[in-house]
Amino acid sequence: MRIVHIYHSGMLVELDKTVLVFDWYQGELPAFDHDKMVICFVSHSHHDHWGPCIWKLAESCPSIYYVLESSLREHAREHRELKTHIVTWYDTLEVEGVLVRTAQSNDAGVAYLVEAEGRMVFHSGDLNVWWWDRELEKNEASEAFFRNELAGLGVHDVDVAFLPLDPRLQDPTRGVIAFMEEIGAKLVVPMHYGDDREKAVSCLNTPALEPYRSRICFDDVIEEGCTAPKH
Repeated sequence: MRIVHIYHSGMLVELDKTVLVFDWYQGELPAFDHDKMVICFVSHSHHDHWGPCIWKLAESCPSIYYVLESSLREHAREHRELKTHIVTWYDTLEVEGVLVRTAQSNDAGVAYLVEAEGRMVFHSGDLNVWWWDRELEKNEASEAFFRNELAGLGVHDVDVAFLPLDPRLQDPTRGVIAFMEEIGAKLVVPMHYGDDREKAVSCLNTPALEPYRSRICFDDVIEEGCTAPKH
């Protein structure tokens, strides 16, 4: 398994026979085997999670499928010739042996749980503990929603989890901690920090992350395993 952090929440996972692309809207895609089956996921229509660049993949990938959250329905209709699946909350579908499940976001759209070639990959989209500088009750409600959605998936210890670690938040790490407590992951790849990578990496100093720090990786390219970056 090879993982590439493209930009922001854009991720690519290359397996032996399958390539998964999540929330790509900006940044250059890495080289990969275009003869493999490609599934392109979009979690919702916010400008920092989707862009029309995804349609260009069909020009070079003969076996490509699109899994799009329902807010992209009209865009999908403009490309009727492509193999497109529209999903909303709590959907389950199978794409050529790849099992896809969705959870509801507490911002917009969905999160994806994908099982492919014996690997389980979670992409959170904008599902997170959004712990802003605001009333405590709203922050606690955000965390309760997040944990409830994770519990509803009924899985434990996924292979890789792509989770927001947004330095703009008052407590950026709460989503990662909650995920590890509710589900757990062999590898966590933080995302949703845009150009603020240095600030996001500094969050590793948070004491509450200590039990999970060795499983959190900021590397742009990850081959199977990774240790936390020096900082």
